[in-house]
Amino acid sequence: MTPPTSHEERQELDELQRWMASKLRELRGLPKDEPTTALARRHFTGNDRLSPVEQLEVYRQQFWLRHTSALLEDFPGLSGILGQRDWERLTESYLGAHAPTSFTLRDLGAALPAHVVSSDWLPNRELCADMARLEWAYVELFDSELLPSASPEKIAGVPEEAWNGARLALQPNLQFVSSRYPVAELRLALRRAQQHASEPSIALPEPAPERLVLYRRGNDMYREPLSEAGFALLERLREGQPLLAACEAVGASGPDAAAEVESQVGSWFQRWASLGWVVDVHV
Repeated sequence: MTPPTSHEERQELDELQRWMASKLRELRGLPKDEPTTALARRHFTGNDRLSPVEQLEVYRQQFWLRHTSALLEDFPGLSGILGQRDWERLTESYLGAHAPTSFTLRDLGAALPAHVVSSDWLPNRELCADMARLEWAYVELFDSELLPSASPEKIAGVPEEAWNGARLALQPNLQFVSSRYPVAELRLALRRAQQHASEPSIALPEPAPERLVLYRRGNDMYREPLSEAGFALLERLREGQPLLAACEAVGASGPDAAAEVESQVGSWFQRWASLGWVVDVHV
């Protein structure tokens, strides 16, 4: 196709793209009325098997198959909670409200967690929202940057008196997920059930707060559960707060948190460093 060279040609191309995008996003088969047929004849050649409007209908079907399949691949837990009918309703409303704008299907589900929150017709909406946030965090983690972790020698070389003011540089790809439901184990159970038709139906869990950090080693992804205080401290360190100031801020939330931070901060740091989460210490 020759690139447009004039303002009129660019305007015509823009109008064609908008028209075709609207037709591809039609939920049901394209009507064969005169306006649709005439525009299809103008822009599609057809062949000995398909008319121009039938050719456009094939593209419409492929749009829905490709995009709904991509969402299903990225959100298996959410689809498992909803079941086929509600999952189809959700994806149809999502793609209708959020036209794809990226060249890659990787970005397709970026707004789905927020869409779930705003879909007040959904059963178990809070559980669904937690699951959607977890599953999008895995998508973000999968291809995010992974930096070399700080060596034990680097950490051991920090003077003891410098630790209070030290700022930790954490892996930029760490995903912090705080949920009202235990969605991580539920996701595993639902994926197993989807792979094995003989598995019994999965009971949905009662609310139980869960705080996870998702991290990667090579191409393998893992999750680490943290206590409320540990999670809050790590979030503050990620924001660049000095170690002592971060500990004091978390401890100020209550005596239990203060006692936990005082007794556990050393073991927490050792654990986080061993997992490769610390990439540098600035003193």
